[in-house]
Amino acid sequence: SISKMCIGLSIHSGIPGVIVSRGEKVHVIWGEATDPAEKAPGVPTYAATYDRATRSLSTPSLIGYGPPANDIHNTPCITIDSKGFLHALVGTHGRTFKYARSLIPDSSAGGWTTAEDVGPGLLQTYVGMVCGPDDTIHLTFRLWRDDEKYFPAGHYATLGYMSKRPGERWSEPRIL
Repeated sequence: SISKMCIGLSIHSGIPGVIVSRGEKVHVIWGEATDPAEKAPGVPTYAATYDRATRSLSTPSLIGYGPPANDIHNTPCITIDSKGFLHALVGTHGRTFKYARSLIPDSSAGGWTTAEDVGPGLLQTYVGMVCGPDDTIHLTFRLWRDDEKYFPAGHYATLGYMSKRPGERWSEPRIL
């Protein structure tokens, strides 16, 4: 088994990809439950790589934390680009997703960039992410809004879309 602490998957919305493969490598991402007494900053997100040729599993790498802790809605997502770099989103429930990229192609154990917000102050949940043929990362999600456009006395949920071209920042969210 990869983890006995996996918090489970929230795949009823967004359909996050939690497994991606290329060649002999299979990369898996998951979130884990924590002891409430630990006061974790969120659901810890890990990735590991299984090598079909050697039949070995790498040591899990911690990518980041998706707030709040112990929330199954914080399902992460992983994709891979044409060069083999892994792209991970740490899932959240009504907070801003965190994005990280592997430092070495085809390896979850070779290090990751620091997990950073995809956009300031975004209230995101239910990730869906894929990599296009031009290595653009496409992201869909539920986005809570409070701009009073439709509900002057409250907030409302929308289907949001963002993209990230290689070497660029994430686009501003677009409402679909």
